[in-house]
Amino acid sequence: MKFLYYDLIFLAAFCIFVFVFLRINRKKIQREGIVFLYRTKVGLKFIDSIAKKFKKILDSVGWVSIILGFIMMVLMFYLLIQTIILTAAIPMSAPPILPLFPYVPQAFNLPLPPFYFTYWIVIIVIIAVVHEFAHGIFARHDKIKVKSTGFGFLGPFLAAFVEPDEKQLVKKKNKQQLEIFSAGSFSNLVFAAIFMLILQLFFVLAYQPAGLSYSYAYNQINVSEIQSIGNYSIDGFLNLSTKQLAEINTTLALRTANATYYVDPGLIQQISQSKRIIAKYHLIPAYGEEPAFNAGLKGGIEKINGIKIKSTNDLSNVLSTTKPGDTITVETSEGTYQVRLAQNPLNSSKSYMGIYFSKSTILSSLTAPYFSPGMEVKSRGNEQTTTFFRDLLVWLVLIGFLVALFNMLPVGFLDGGRMFFILGLVVTGSKKKAKTWLTVASYIVLLIILAMLFVWIIG
Repeated sequence: MKFLYYDLIFLAAFCIFVFVFLRINRKKIQREGIVFLYRTKVGLKFIDSIAKKFKKILDSVGWVSIILGFIMMVLMFYLLIQTIILTAAIPMSAPPILPLFPYVPQAFNLPLPPFYFTYWIVIIVIIAVVHEFAHGIFARHDKIKVKSTGFGFLGPFLAAFVEPDEKQLVKKKNKQQLEIFSAGSFSNLVFAAIFMLILQLFFVLAYQPAGLSYSYAYNQINVSEIQSIGNYSIDGFLNLSTKQLAEINTTLALRTANATYYVDPGLIQQISQSKRIIAKYHLIPAYGEEPAFNAGLKGGIEKINGIKIKSTNDLSNVLSTTKPGDTITVETSEGTYQVRLAQNPLNSSKSYMGIYFSKSTILSSLTAPYFSPGMEVKSRGNEQTTTFFRDLLVWLVLIGFLVALFNMLPVGFLDGGRMFFILGLVVTGSKKKAKTWLTVASYIVLLIILAMLFVWIIG
């Protein structure tokens, strides 16, 4: 939270800088709609040198870029359809389509790292410059003049551009046009992969294992059976605001007519994000009288009865030598605990610790590829500094992939739209029919996005 204040100061300073810059350079600024463009010649020599130096490589890479471009186009359609299905099955607190502006993940309590303006400006510069320079490099490779480079300003928001000669571009062969249009997304894909490797290396250097990660086993309690949660009625509890829920830092007893369960602060913080799911399925997660929960087990599991635990298999092997009613000594990164095992609900002859292991997510796969699945980690140095750079790298990877995919949608103003037009031209041999193809595809994308929002609203 402390960094947020510095970030807001940086945002204010940047806005002042942009205003002063536009005022000083107002004679060089051109306005197109609501965007202000600042054209320069910066980078043109670099673009020329890369195009000449790597001519043979670019000849081959061009085909790879085109093929990947069309694959990403199909993949993006698939992901949009899957998002509709997922939104229908699991109601979300945030709209399924959100612009990635600073503070949006925090505002909607999304299960993502915080997104600061500092991250945004660094990522935009890297991704936009790489994207646009790739267009320029392939344009020069195909003997098309690049007239200028520059930045576009929409308030404090930036966009980079490289301006090839459009008259020369439309006269080129279809293959040359396709490789130029696909080059931006291809470069974003390549750089996202590079930053993924950097993230993995960073994680190995900056973190160390801190025991096996787990979650308490929980029960799904039907809302209609709940008599109270702490001092609240069920309706009163569910009507608490996000701020009020965040202020609850103690475990609350959840009572039904037949049993008592528990909702700890970790579960309570998830309520605000899960209200749509609760409203649809009428279920609330709560802990029962399970061994790990009763023992107050905290921290990653490092040893059980003196035996080192490095994976879920190690844990299973140790528990297989125990029986219900045994008390085991569990050493974690936060202390030592005595846990009295219960009967396994699926097999009464086996012992049960009352924990489960979450499946790997995209984020966990990105950040901890060299650690065993489910392994908890801790920073080797300052936690805040490590987290800052880790989250920055995570966002670089995610946004790099997302920009590459989104840009390949067959919509008129995107590179994917121009590629789809050429595809239609090749197949039909008619510019008129190719335009019709693109118009239909654009409307299909729009309808899919509207369907996503509709499913989210009714969910």
